[in-house]
Amino acid sequence: MTRAARLDGRRRALARLAIAPLTGLAPAARAQRVAAAELPRIDDLRRLAAQMRRGRVPLLLFFSTPGCPYCIEVRRNYLAPRLKEGSDLLIREVEITSRRSFIGLDGKPDTEAAFAARFGVRAVPVVQLVEASLQPTGAPLVGIDSAGFYDAYLTAAIDEARRAMRAP
Repeated sequence: MTRAARLDGRRRALARLAIAPLTGLAPAARAQRVAAAELPRIDDLRRLAAQMRRGRVPLLLFFSTPGCPYCIEVRRNYLAPRLKEGSDLLIREVEITSRRSFIGLDGKPDTEAAFAARFGVRAVPVVQLVEASLQPTGAPLVGIDSAGFYDAYLTAAIDEARRAMRAP
């Protein structure tokens, strides 16, 4: 068996594991749980930046790839619950391999892959908080920890970004 075939088999196995907890649920409950784990995507950065300036709130960019089990964990366990809180934080997901287009800050079309490349994202998951001109407010959170401190790291990064947005 070639290395590529082994990796492909592992990816499929990981993808099955990532959705395995959903298979025992009734169809309506399963759909609700999947939808709860979805994050909004960028449509128009100009409008998003205006919203950030108006509310003086940071933007959390979540860089991911489809099927990444670590991305699923971060999305489901840490970001989706914050999105439901309706806190003073905007969250958008960016798939680093996606050709999906959106309107950039300059009003021109941009793709998620090109946008992620400008942030230097090569591995996922990555959480980067930015202010309205898309300048980072701190260091990105790369990967996920196994010791259980991820929520504390995420909270500290969000607090730092909120302070930066509220500074005169």
